[in-house]
Amino acid sequence: MNPLTERFSACLWIKRLQAGNGSPFAYNKYEIFMVDDGRYSGGLFGNYNLHGDRSSTFPPKGSWYSYCITWSLASGTSRIYINGKLVNAATTPSGRTLQTGGTLILGNYLPNGYHKFGGELYNFNMFSKELTATEVANLSTIGLCTEIPEHLEEFRVIRWEDILKLSRSGTVTDIDLRCGPILEMRSRLKEVENKTLLTQRKLEVALSEKSDLELSLNKTKTELTEVGGLFNSTQEELVGVQRDLEASQRELNETKVELEDTKSELNETKVELEDTQLDLEDTKSELKNVSDSRCALVKGNLTKWDIFYTPDYYNKIFTRRLYQQLRESWDSLSSQLFGVTMTDKIIKLIKNLDDEQNCGEL
Repeated sequence: MNPLTERFSACLWIKRLQAGNGSPFAYNKYEIFMVDDGRYSGGLFGNYNLHGDRSSTFPPKGSWYSYCITWSLASGTSRIYINGKLVNAATTPSGRTLQTGGTLILGNYLPNGYHKFGGELYNFNMFSKELTATEVANLSTIGLCTEIPEHLEEFRVIRWEDILKLSRSGTVTDIDLRCGPILEMRSRLKEVENKTLLTQRKLEVALSEKSDLELSLNKTKTELTEVGGLFNSTQEELVGVQRDLEASQRELNETKVELEDTKSELNETKVELEDTQLDLEDTKSELKNVSDSRCALVKGNLTKWDIFYTPDYYNKIFTRRLYQQLRESWDSLSSQLFGVTMTDKIIKLIKNLDDEQNCGEL
């Protein structure tokens, strides 16, 4: 199916230079047509159902204006726009579609018709789409050299640049509207606009990242504050532990001193014990001598007074002076052993040495 059968839009720029009722364009005679006679007259499907008046709405002779006619089977309405503004609309027959196989003519409604257009035409395009009012307005926003928006390119089935390549009949002259520099400038402006948009998007991304960084920074600051609080608390605990350690060290030092003192005392006690051991050994030796003398006396080997003898006094004449010396020696020994003077007791024992058991009692 032809894409224009159920919907289309036809748009072009027109400048009327001669009076009359010339037709800027027509398709298949009256299937689609326009007559510029100082007002807009046109229609669809053979009906002059779109007429205007010679009011301020219609541009005067010698000036450029944009003209669009739109229609779709779905809407059942045809509309005419002048310079992007809706000026008229009409209902089309229900179920009627655009006939295909016809001829599109620019500058007349028939190849040799009498509705020759005296003026200039520019940028005629047909779209397989019923353009919206906004889309029509965008085709004339910046004047004669307005470019076709990119989103409409896919619907542009008849292109002005292709028409310029076709053969012509009648008096047709190509003119230069000098849109090239303007289009080039617009292209540059478009590039600048694109770069500006790109920069703007980058700026938005940067601002978003900045916002995220600020949130992250604030979060980090909060965490650092919490860590700082924990650090201060831990530091206070460490100071307390340090004080406890210092106190423990002092106690250890004091204990060490006490241990040194105890060690010194133990060493002194050891020396005393060693001295006492020597004294005990000496005492034991003396006791053995006394015991040997006493037991010898029991056996009849010694006189009764030999018990007082020590090795230093053996074989000496027993005199009162010798007795006194022996007594003092024995008193000293008994005092060391028993804490009392035992001379009298020993003398008594000496007198009763007849029984061998006395030797054990001594």
